Order: sequence, then C-alpha cells, then structure tokens
Amino acid sequence: MAKKPTALLAGAGLLYLALTMVPGQVLVQAQPEPDNSTTIKDNEIIQTFPSNGPAQTAWKIRWREQNGPGLIIVDAFFKKSPQEEWVQVLGEARLSECFVPYHPGSPRFWDVSYNFGLYTVGPQDAGPKGKLLSSKPGQAPKVVLEVRDEGLSWKDSGKVRRGQSLCVWGALAAANYCYVMEYSFRDDGLIRFRLGSTGHNYPGSEWQPHMHNAWWRIDVNLGGPDHNSVELVEHLEPNPNGDKSQAVTVRTPFCNGREGFADFNADKFTMLRVLNTQKKNVRGMPWAYDLIPSRMGNARHYANDKEKCSLHDFWVTKNRPNEVKYYDLPKYIQDPDHAGQPEGIVDTDVVIWYSASGHHEPRSEDGQQPPGGFFQGITPLMWTSFELRPRDFWDRSPFYPYKN
Repeated sequence: MAKKPTALLAGAGLLYLALTMVPGQVLVQAQPEPDNSTTIKDNEIIQTFPSNGPAQTAWKIRWREQNGPGLIIVDAFFKKSPQEEWVQVLGEARLSECFVPYHPGSPRFWDVSYNFGLYTVGPQDAGPKGKLLSSKPGQAPKVVLEVRDEGLSWKDSGKVRRGQSLCVWGALAAANYCYVMEYSFRDDGLIRFRLGSTGHNYPGSEWQPHMHNAWWRIDVNLGGPDHNSVELVEHLEPNPNGDKSQAVTVRTPFCNGREGFADFNADKFTMLRVLNTQKKNVRGMPWAYDLIPSRMGNARHYANDKEKCSLHDFWVTKNRPNEVKYYDLPKYIQDPDHAGQPEGIVDTDVVIWYSASGHHEPRSEDGQQPPGGFFQGITPLMWTSFELRPRDFWDRSPFYPYKN
C-alpha cells in the first residue's frame, strides 16, 4: 500500500477554534455561536428542524468511530412533531467493506478490512457553521456535524418550502485514498447514505481504471426491531397482463420471505421496501421505508470465492450482530448454526446489505505527471449513494400549510 497522505487538518489549526465542553464529549465549534437547534452529549446528537425557528420535526442519532468501517451510526430515531414520541428507524448502519479491484487483475484492495482509522478534521472541513466532534474527551476531532440546506422540498401554486438535513460525516484514511462517509438525516424523515472517493491515484497505477465498491450494512428497525419485513418492488412495462400502453408495480416478499439476494434491473426500477407489520397510518397503510438506488452500474467480480458477494446487488438477512462482513454474505445465509438454511425475514429484525459501486476511469483532472517526474495532484470526489425514503410513515404531506 502507498504511504498515507497528510491528515486533512490537525494540530495547530485547532488552536484557532473555541472549545465548548459538553459532558462526556469534546465539541470543537467552527462558528462563534452554538446552534441552539442542536444538542450533543455522550455521542448522541439531537437536531430539531427548522434550525432557525420553532421545532416541527427532530432526529436523534447515536454514533461511534471504529477502525475499519470508520464512522458507524449506532441507532437513529425520528420525531414527526414536538407532541409525538420518538420512533426508531435505524439500528446499526455502517460501511461493511470498500473493495477496490484494478482492471489488470491486481491490485485488489479491501480497504475496510485493513482497519484504517479516520482522519483528524479541522475548521476547513467543517465550513463556517459545522461542528467538529471527538468520541472521547481529550481526543482530536474526527467527525463533522453540519446542518445543511437541502434546497426545495416542494413547490406548488405559490407555496414553496426549502428543506434541511443533519449531516454527520468522517473520512477514512485508506492509504492513498480518502473515503468520505456521509449520513444525512432530512427534516422529513429521509436518510441519505454517501461514500466519496478522493485522495490521490495509486502510485504506479495512476492511469489504471478501477472500481470503488461501497458495500453497506443497514439494520432497519422501523418502529423497533421486532416487526419488520422486506419486499422487492419492481415496475413492469408493458403490463404482462395488459396491453402495451399499461404498466404495473409488482411487490413480492423478498426471496419468498427468506434470507437471500436480488439484483438491480434498470428497466424495472428495482428497489426494496422495509415495512412494519404492526404500525399503520390513518389510511391503514403500513409504515415503510423504500431503499432507492442511485447507480452508475452493477459491479461484478470473479477472481475468487471471496468476491461472490459482488454477484448480487441486494442481500437481506436476519439481524445477527456478529455478522458484519459483506464478503461472508453467502456463508451467512447458509450458516450451519441454523441448519444450513436461510432464515425467515418476515415480521422480525432484518438487515439490508446494499452494493453502491463507482467506476473510476482516471482522467487528467486527477493530477499531473510531469516528464520524468512523479504523478502529483488530488482526485476530486466521486460519490456513490442511495436513500431510505419514508412511505406511508406520514399521514399526509409533511410541512404543507393545511387549513386543518
């Protein structure tokens, strides 16, 4: 592996910041005044929205840092109004692996398995209103908290609303690469996952195309961990039971209600739906969250058995907290501890595993290679992402100024 690049910002730069001590946590602020809509204590963040007015909704998240996966969301709860109770949406969410195979067949890097740590972060990382967080008192900050403007939420008939999100991110110091992992929690309940690849191209292979496979593990605990099921949702056009002008949405239990896998089909707009079998909105529809892909393509790798996990885009298992390795997914669903059979994933605690891959075709904008000299420069961020979008979790459009 190549020599690690210099940390994003550390040391002397922190002397220019004001320190605010919060019990159980060090908070380094990148702005002179604290944002009163944010409460931070013991690695727990409570963010109310809007940040500049009376609270309408709120997120409560807990996080931790760990070498390898970097920044982990321990759990996440949403409040739909100040009068309502907290509703759990997530258990643990993490980047399970980042697999980087190069076109010639070598190298093939497993950047989470190498147990890299997070970069130290500083004021330029956080921007004018971000906050820098450390997991323990006295430690250098490695996590950034930002409240971001999300742009338009909706616009119609002279009415308009802009949204906001709480974004928590850290940057994994993976040798020549820096991986920025972002978790964004929007004011309407949506969650966005992103992994950004930056740093500098691998020395000696600067012009070799390669893949950045962001393989995620997400324990969805909608309404709690005990009553969740997963559906595969696909758009079919034309409707196989109609004429060519018709289309239909088909919902089926994921793998017939058992642990297993499925593939993304662009023609079918494939997505997953996690629903609570007990909780319903006023229309009698079950609370649900849809996993919405945003994809460059479907990555497939064939070098050895360890890469068989890449042959499918969605996996669902029953939650077993000790099972966190993406490349072991084929073993997890045939584990002899449960008789070598895939377990049921209906009305239980489920985990979604999702592949969000990016293809890096090196370009001149990645740096320069002077005659007779070494390649220099920084590779701009390349993002891969997906969303968990609420469905029938609300009774009606959030934030619209209804008359009653």
